Amino acid sequence: MASLASSKRKHSIRNSSGSDARLPKRSKGGGGRWQTPHHKAKLQALKTKGLEVGDMGIWTTCVKGKEQQALEELTALCGEYVESLYGIKYANPAEALEDGEEDNDLDIESSIKKEVLGMGARDAPKDSTLEPMRTDLDCLLFMKTRPPINPVKLVQQICRDAQGVKDKGDRRSRFINRFTPITLTAKATEIGLEEVASKVLGEHFQLANMDNKQTQHGDLTTGLEACSYAIRPTFRAHNNLSRDQVIEKVASLISPSHKVNLSSPDKVILIDIYQTFCGMSVVDSDWDVLKRYNLHEIYLSASKPASDAPQQPNI
Repeated sequence: MASLASSKRKHSIRNSSGSDARLPKRSKGGGGRWQTPHHKAKLQALKTKGLEVGDMGIWTTCVKGKEQQALEELTALCGEYVESLYGIKYANPAEALEDGEEDNDLDIESSIKKEVLGMGARDAPKDSTLEPMRTDLDCLLFMKTRPPINPVKLVQQICRDAQGVKDKGDRRSRFINRFTPITLTAKATEIGLEEVASKVLGEHFQLANMDNKQTQHGDLTTGLEACSYAIRPTFRAHNNLSRDQVIEKVASLISPSHKVNLSSPDKVILIDIYQTFCGMSVVDSDWDVLKRYNLHEIYLSASKPASDAPQQPNI
């Protein structure tokens, strides 16, 4: 009986003082926060469809392991600029979830909702102008926007304002890196790429198939001056379309009156292909000046003394 009782005792180890110390308990599930079946069911039930064809918004990269903090920064930052630029008050659902937590049941329910919110899987109001989303890739977030919000203008204003931030204490973020505004998304196929390119590029360039043609609404290309451009694609977890394939296809849709200029283009065509989605936007030539919309790099550059700035050659 003694041997049987001793075999049932928990293992112990000797510490430096010679007394027994219990081994630390192992968490259930082999790592990470343990969830009850009810918790898991709630998470699954609250999930939404995430990114969809036709969406517009802002891809945002961030510091690895700080996705949730970066998402909170992104949400607060975009909410503030949406209000200042468009006069639209954004109600942050994360703040609303903090109210009314008085017991464990509410705490559990709230933690579920917050976790789902952080994943971007939540039931956002259909008329919400902003919808923050986490993705299944590290360091990558998406802020879905809806009209009248223009993601390109929103990103440009945030970055231009960041140029004037000299004091580190005035920075609006610690974990956000690069922004990529997206005017429209489609399926990441050859057909989808052509569809989204025709719609997005048509507002900035004369298209090849529109040369010397009239549309049912009249000549849409009259007011578009010839300008130079560069195509900058980014691929994330995608292996269907190749870089050369994407560049060649998009360039073939633009009239030859517009010339390629990789060093100092008048306009930059940003293409972001994520898994099965293809997004595109056209930005101004200050894209390079604004550190390719890398907020972290803008802050670093703005805080450097003038003596550290690269000297321009005398011409």
